[in-house]
Amino acid sequence: MTPQAMISVAGIRGIVGETLQAEDFVHYALAFGTLLKGGKVVVGRDTRPSGEMVRNLVCGALLSTGCGVEDLGIVPTPTIGIMVRERKARGGVAITASHNPVEWNALKFFRADGTLQEKADQEKLFAIHRERRFHRAILRKPAHVIACGEGPAVHIARVVRNVNAPAIRRRRFRVVLDCCNGAGAAVLPALLAELGCEVVTLFDRMDRPFERTAEPLPENLTALCQRVRREQADIGFAVDPDADRLAIVDEMGRPVGEERTVTMAAYHLLARRRSPVVVNLSTTRAVDDVARLCGVRVIRTPVGEAHVVAGMRRHRALIGGEGNGGVIWPKVARGRDAAAGIGLILEALAIHGEPISQFNRRIPDYVMRKMKLPLERGKVESVFARLEQTMDKAAHVWKTDGLRMDFPDGWLHLRPSGTEPIVRLFVEAPTCEGAEKLAAEVLRLL
Repeated sequence: MTPQAMISVAGIRGIVGETLQAEDFVHYALAFGTLLKGGKVVVGRDTRPSGEMVRNLVCGALLSTGCGVEDLGIVPTPTIGIMVRERKARGGVAITASHNPVEWNALKFFRADGTLQEKADQEKLFAIHRERRFHRAILRKPAHVIACGEGPAVHIARVVRNVNAPAIRRRRFRVVLDCCNGAGAAVLPALLAELGCEVVTLFDRMDRPFERTAEPLPENLTALCQRVRREQADIGFAVDPDADRLAIVDEMGRPVGEERTVTMAAYHLLARRRSPVVVNLSTTRAVDDVARLCGVRVIRTPVGEAHVVAGMRRHRALIGGEGNGGVIWPKVARGRDAAAGIGLILEALAIHGEPISQFNRRIPDYVMRKMKLPLERGKVESVFARLEQTMDKAAHVWKTDGLRMDFPDGWLHLRPSGTEPIVRLFVEAPTCEGAEKLAAEVLRLL
C-alpha cells in the first residue's frame, strides 16, 4: 500500500519527501490563498529541518494568489492564532507537525478569528485543491514577504495580563523548562522570567535537532525529571515542538501525566467562575469530577482542537482542551496553548500556597492506557460492531468520533487517528488492574 498524507480537521501532514512532496505544500497554499480571496496572511513555523523550505514554498504560493504575507518566523502555533487577530489578517498558516517525529511536517490553517479552520472551511479548501481551481494574481508591483517579529511579546503580554501576575511573582517559583529545541523557546523562557520565576532551561536551542521524542509523554521526560530533582525546583514544564501541549513534572521529579494539565487548569478556573467545560471524547473522566465539584456541565466533542473550540464557542465556555496536555483558554489564545496552561497552573499554586503535588491531589485520579494499533481503516467498522455486540453492558455509547463506550467503572475509546496512519485506543479505570482488564478485552476482540 502506498503511504498517504494525513488529511483531517487538523490540516494536512506527512513525511516530507515521502507522503508530502514540495508541490503538495505549494498546492495547498494556493488553495488557501484562493479560499481567502486575497488579503493579509500570517505565517509561522516550528524548528523542523524542512521548516524553512516549506515556509518558502508556502509564502511564494500565497503571494501568487494575491495575498500579502507577514512572516512571524519560528513561533509556537498558538502565537500564530493570536497574531492573526492582532494583525487583522484574513487567515494564518502554521508550518508544524506538532508532536509527530522530526521528519514529518504539516500545514494548519487559521481563520480570521484566530481559530483553526473548522470542518466546513476545510471541505471548501480541499475542494479547491482537488479541482485545482487556483486564483492567479497579476502582480503589477513587487510582492514581498514582510517580517513581523512581535509575536512572542504579544503572546507573553496576553498571558501576563490575564493571570494574577503579582501573586505569581511573590512566590518566585523555581522552574525547569524543557522546550524540546522547539518553537516554545521563542516564548516560554521569557514568559516565566516576566512572571518572576527563576528559570532553568533544557533543550532551548532552536537551531538544533529535537533532543528527545517530540511528544511530552512521561517516558520522554527523564532528563526533565532528573533536573527538577537536582535543582530542587518547584515544578517542571515540558512542551512539544510547536508548544501547544503542556506536560507537568511535580517538585519531586514525577510526571503527573498529560491528562492532568487541562484537569488542573479547569479546576482552578472553574472554582472561581462558573462555566461549562468542553473537552474531547478521549479526555480523562477526572474532568467530570472537576465539573461536579464546581457545579458546572461537561461538554464532549470529537477529538481535534477545532472541534473543541467550536464546542466552546457554542456553549460559551471559559475553558476547555484535550487530554494530550492541550489547554484552551480563549482569554489568551483560541486554541491549545502551553503558555496559557503555564500561567493558569502557576496562578493556582500561588493562590493556594501549596506545591503542585498537593494541588494535584485535590482532584480524583484515574489510570489511563493509550495505545497505537496498526489496524487498517477499512476494518474499523467491523471491529466497532464486534465491540458493541460483545461489550453490551455500556451505560452510554458515543459514535460521533469512532466508538466510545462508558461503563460504571471505566470507559474505552477506539478511533482512527487524524494525525498518524494508525488507530488509537484509550481506556481508563480507577485502578491499574481495571484499566489493564478493559484494554485486554478490547485487544482480544481485535
